[in-house]
Amino acid sequence: MESPATAPVSGDEYGLADDTQSRAIRSIAGDVTLAAGGVVSTDKTMVVDVNPRPTVGPTTAQPLLNGTGGSTPAQDAAAPAAAAPAAAGSPPAPAPAKTRPRRRGFKARLAYLIQAWSVSLVVHVAILSALAAATFSSQDSLKKMINFDSALASYHSGEQELLPIYADPDNSPRDRAIGDENAAKAGEPAPTAAGDEGDDDGGGMVASAGMTGRPTATPRIRGAAKGRINEGTSLPGVKIDGLTSSPLSLLPAAPAADLSGGGKISGDPVFDVKEIGAALDQLAREILRHLRDHKLTVVWLFDESQSMEDDKRSIQEKFDRVSSELKVNVDNDKKSAGALNHAIVGFGQGIDYALEKPRDDIEQIGRAIKRLRIDSTGIENTMHAVREVVEHYSGLIRKDRKLLIVLVTDESGDDGADLEEARQALKKHKIPLYVIGRQSLFGYPFAHHRYIDPVTKDVYHPLIRRGPETADLEIYQWDGLYDRWDEQPSGFAPYELARLTQDSGGIYFVLPSEEFMRVRKREQAYSITQLKEYMPEYDNRLVYSEKRKSSQMRTVMHAVVQESRSLIYRRDFPIATDELAKAAMEEGAKAGVKLNLLLGLQTRLESLQKIRDREPEKRWQAHYDLMLAQTVAFQVKAYEYRALMASIAKKPPLPKRQPGANMVITWVVDHSKQPWAPKDITAKKYAEAERMLKAVIAKHPKTPWADLAQDTLDRGFSVVLNEWHHNPKYYERAKYVPLY
Repeated sequence: MESPATAPVSGDEYGLADDTQSRAIRSIAGDVTLAAGGVVSTDKTMVVDVNPRPTVGPTTAQPLLNGTGGSTPAQDAAAPAAAAPAAAGSPPAPAPAKTRPRRRGFKARLAYLIQAWSVSLVVHVAILSALAAATFSSQDSLKKMINFDSALASYHSGEQELLPIYADPDNSPRDRAIGDENAAKAGEPAPTAAGDEGDDDGGGMVASAGMTGRPTATPRIRGAAKGRINEGTSLPGVKIDGLTSSPLSLLPAAPAADLSGGGKISGDPVFDVKEIGAALDQLAREILRHLRDHKLTVVWLFDESQSMEDDKRSIQEKFDRVSSELKVNVDNDKKSAGALNHAIVGFGQGIDYALEKPRDDIEQIGRAIKRLRIDSTGIENTMHAVREVVEHYSGLIRKDRKLLIVLVTDESGDDGADLEEARQALKKHKIPLYVIGRQSLFGYPFAHHRYIDPVTKDVYHPLIRRGPETADLEIYQWDGLYDRWDEQPSGFAPYELARLTQDSGGIYFVLPSEEFMRVRKREQAYSITQLKEYMPEYDNRLVYSEKRKSSQMRTVMHAVVQESRSLIYRRDFPIATDELAKAAMEEGAKAGVKLNLLLGLQTRLESLQKIRDREPEKRWQAHYDLMLAQTVAFQVKAYEYRALMASIAKKPPLPKRQPGANMVITWVVDHSKQPWAPKDITAKKYAEAERMLKAVIAKHPKTPWADLAQDTLDRGFSVVLNEWHHNPKYYERAKYVPLY
């Protein structure tokens, strides 16, 4: 009878022949002995100790290795005898209860384990050596890596969200311009310039002017070309040396790409600052950051328009914040004297080189800023100026010197059609563009200045172009009566300049401070944390147009914006009663037609409600919500305008004063909260418009959409007739109004 503590294991259960079976069982038994402290008999029975000795890692295996826990010589000699077969006819001898595994099998296994451990040791040593070699690479290689300290630094309330990186539209034609404010559609694309080149892919040397195709590894020699500044003829061949540290330079850098990145890391098109001094402080940090790796030439490009006088004066007053910081951080010995220098350039319709040859004398730079002239043409060719400056100073760019452009302007420029050429020039030479400017108007191109004629005292409102923040118009361009005058800020940079700063690896500093000449001083700082879900798309205009066409909702909304241009009402009316009555009857009939058109627009927009809920971009959701609410509010305006015209036609009003030789009186229709239409007709529309506008404010709080909805509520849904007094030479003297 077998012991309860043992169990026979037949060879058939393992599918082995007798000899193979015996060896396998012995091997298994040996493993059990090593692992669990068990013993194995010499017959075909595996025996496991029911009370095995506890094992703790390598401690139990140690006695087998040093011989203190192994079998004695006597036991080794007795083992073969115990395993010999019994004589024929004799009863089988009982098997011993316990026996030790043979040392010969253990030694064989030990030799096998030693070989395996040796191979593993060699492999691990090789891997660790390779990792060590990679860790201690040369400093030159490390310098080529991305500057994560600057690219990922937190700056907006401790939170930074990297902007998406767009693929370069190589060989794409120029984008479309928005065109004239009264144009029915965007202008046709201009032909591509003969010398256009594709974007550099960030590798190799920078291609020289006139070369085509991708750059090669062959270095180029820059000569002194006519009309270009060249380092070989204007700058000493010195290296950066003796840069010191300062508290300002230790502050986090803005998330712009390092110059060596060639704009492959997106720049920051929205860096909100409270005033110009804060922008200059951050700009000094950026300059010092670039100086850590190479010499630097900074070209200051100033808008010379009349509207820039207040901003230019503020920069002159606070430029010492940059100059003093740079004085502290750049050593004055002869080796580092040429590490940082500056050039001053102005622009308007043309280019004005106030300090053409770069200098390192900060006082001289300040005097050059004061010498900038005022361009009276009112034309700001911003894209042309950027491209011209790049070509003029590109000869300075070498392996150890880079170029940086600081653009100071309060407008988006009048040559937006040339955007892609300016962008190609910046990317070709890997030049970051930093802009100190104003935020764009929300969805509208023009802001208004206030000018008082010194002779007649009449008030004029010349236009300046400052928007929109998008590649094309996305919301209504009228306020229910006329062209928009709300001047609602968008919180974002104008589209053209935002695209240049993002793709070049620069920064757009958004200044929210008030301007002394604006009609409506509504500048305010929006939180970029709040607006990050509403970011515009900075693709080129052709790509933008294709994306819009692929969306049914965006296509319909764009069509509605274009169709609404025909809904502008008549504003000026004569004071002669018979002429006034006739004009009022005609305009009242037109108001009825416009009301029916608005009702049709509401039906078209409401049919998109399900698509709106699936729209992935929150910006377009907000556009839809605001446009639908305004459509209903403007229907109320149509009811009220029609009722006002009916009242005028029935009983023409008389002005409070009579016109004279030096005064002309004209009736004008303005916004109002005073109702004219019967309440039983408009009550439901009033309630619907108010409810929908308040819903926009609730869905999109602290955004331009909410503020424009509130503005629509505040100015009222009705209209009123007012008197406008002006000089008889009002239109004649308009030619003397300065252009901004």
